[in-house]
Amino acid sequence: MKKIIFLSLMFSIMSLSMMAMSNSKVRSHARFLTDRMAYELDFTPMQYDDCYEINYDFIRQVSYLMNDVIYGYYDAIDAYYRYLDWRNDDLRFIMTTSQYIRFMARDYFYRPIYTTGGSWYFRIYTTYSNRSFFYFDAPTVFRDYRGGHSRNHYSSGYYVNRYQGTDRYTGHGSIIGSQNFTTHRKSDFGTNLRERNQRPDYNNYGNRNSSNRTADPRYRDDSGNRNAPQINNRSTSGEHRGASTNTGNRSTTQPSDNSRSSQPANTGSRSSSSTRSGNASGSGETRGNRSNAGR
Repeated sequence: MKKIIFLSLMFSIMSLSMMAMSNSKVRSHARFLTDRMAYELDFTPMQYDDCYEINYDFIRQVSYLMNDVIYGYYDAIDAYYRYLDWRNDDLRFIMTTSQYIRFMARDYFYRPIYTTGGSWYFRIYTTYSNRSFFYFDAPTVFRDYRGGHSRNHYSSGYYVNRYQGTDRYTGHGSIIGSQNFTTHRKSDFGTNLRERNQRPDYNNYGNRNSSNRTADPRYRDDSGNRNAPQINNRSTSGEHRGASTNTGNRSTTQPSDNSRSSQPANTGSRSSSSTRSGNASGSGETRGNRSNAGR
């Protein structure tokens, strides 16, 4: 019954929100986030593909909500964290204990979205500013996956029994109900909260993400991840390492991801109908390092 009520609320919110971002942009953001997770957490090929599906489902679902999250509506923010908990729980099913502990320690993985100045953004672009470079080939399901393994189809999770014998994290990974929920919510979306009958001012919380940048100088493909050759030697859907995710683009090798951003990358959307143009992420970013993902 609770699930039915929650899903009914989701559909009501979606009908009030504007259209979500295009499927090509969902794929682009999901691939970039998954690529960096695979790089830092050393995924196997199976983990890499499954993580892409999970990130795809999460980004597609929350993109319907973000316009209302920016306004600070309680029900939209609650719905966002419900989807985030589903996503993080699915990721717990596919990771080892050590991988998941490292995942939770990185806000740009664990809590990937924040708002500021009337827009929403992905934290990962603040840490990795070169959006054209990828460490790995595109997932084998990059062009074909459409959400068939999401919690809308598998209430207990499609991935729950997929990794038999895995040393799985059994601690508390949910954000809703945790002692840090209020702190996380303020860091993600500020303190500008309201009911729907209140005046919808933008949430102008000044989150600059200074605490979310990685201290590791790992911006070249020299990590020695043992699973990288397994991922990159697979037969993929035509996308190759270093290639842009835009449909129709030729596969080209891009420079390594060696520039940091000092400003939030404009990856989010002022409304949930489109994604804002990506701006240069810092004074050191060159024209060739700009991403088409946010356009």
